[in-house]
Amino acid sequence: MRTDRKVMRRVVLVAAASAALFMGATPAQADNGPHVSTATNNTTFVDGQPTNGVKISDAGQGRCASCHRAHTAKAPYLLNATSEEALCFSCHGTGGTGATTDVQGGVGYDTASSTTYPDGTTVQTVVRGSTQVLPLRGGGFEKAMLGSSEATKDMGVLGAHGWTSVNQLIPPAPTQEATTSSHLGGVNVMWGNGALSATPNTGKVMSSPKLECTSCHDPHGNKQYRILRPVPSDSGFSATDFPDGILIPDTTNKVYTTDNYWSVGDTNVPAEELTTTILGATSIVDPTPKIKTSSVAVSPYMANVAAWCTTCHTRYLAPSQSYKTDSGDAVFTYRHTGDNVSGDKDARSRNCIQCHVAHGSNAVMPNSSVEWPDGTTPSSDSRLLRVDDRGICVMCHNV
Repeated sequence: MRTDRKVMRRVVLVAAASAALFMGATPAQADNGPHVSTATNNTTFVDGQPTNGVKISDAGQGRCASCHRAHTAKAPYLLNATSEEALCFSCHGTGGTGATTDVQGGVGYDTASSTTYPDGTTVQTVVRGSTQVLPLRGGGFEKAMLGSSEATKDMGVLGAHGWTSVNQLIPPAPTQEATTSSHLGGVNVMWGNGALSATPNTGKVMSSPKLECTSCHDPHGNKQYRILRPVPSDSGFSATDFPDGILIPDTTNKVYTTDNYWSVGDTNVPAEELTTTILGATSIVDPTPKIKTSSVAVSPYMANVAAWCTTCHTRYLAPSQSYKTDSGDAVFTYRHTGDNVSGDKDARSRNCIQCHVAHGSNAVMPNSSVEWPDGTTPSSDSRLLRVDDRGICVMCHNV
């Protein structure tokens, strides 16, 4: 049961009873296995042309049958399951055994065993172990483990804008809880999709009734972070500067779990993979992402994730000062900054991912229901937020 609590200047928590559950790290394989083509990863080029003689076993000859059936398929695209969601959950679901990432239940597991492709490094198959290790960074679609009622912070120094907030913590919840919002649920509207307009337009009604895993992820692999599609399905994203969409290069070290939901960056990226080139907003009246320079080196994920989120939620990409400057849009008129990065370990970026998880949240909003952008009845939907009752605001602001 949840209990009401006030934000205190110093609260130290981590329940000893749950400590055993959250020890260690998990080698989850969300973008290995059948999602990687070693044919493209290991191809040798001569004069710009690929060489002949690709060995089929090196190309991953066992990949196709993991998901497809040529003559006895149960769903379109020759899927060996009744739906895309069912297929993904057969490995990445609560009852799945072929991945350590349970995105349905929002938790990572240990590995019982694994095999690799002939290259000796790329994981081919994984057998999930029985031990829950840590909750997933993105939450979960049906259950999640955000300690959204137990968030804390310290008061820092008194500056020009008041007291600063430091040492924020959103611990894992001791048990899985039902989600109150997820990217596989909700209404089928891409809120904020489209150009800024003086004519009221809240977003785009999707061509399908709901998102699928493959709306955002490329199941065949594309060398991008978390196999994210540079242009998510149905988003309609197009930008002259980014004809191939928003690219987030993959990283060497892959960590899918967390022990603090406020720490949203990818802190395991090697130093040589960090970058000071980021994609963000440069104009309050034009949300098209542009190349910017960061004062700190960050992971490719942190550098580009806001621009990637806004391939769908276009008008949410807003630079500094947007909170007090009219954008000219009839609905998204004044907006919170959404593209700021202060570092992977700093954990106080004014960025989409700082406030919201990607898959699903179990935060509850009993005292702060908010209407949808189209002004319809206030909803207790948690909007993928990380803290109960819009307490996410108080994680930074002292009011």
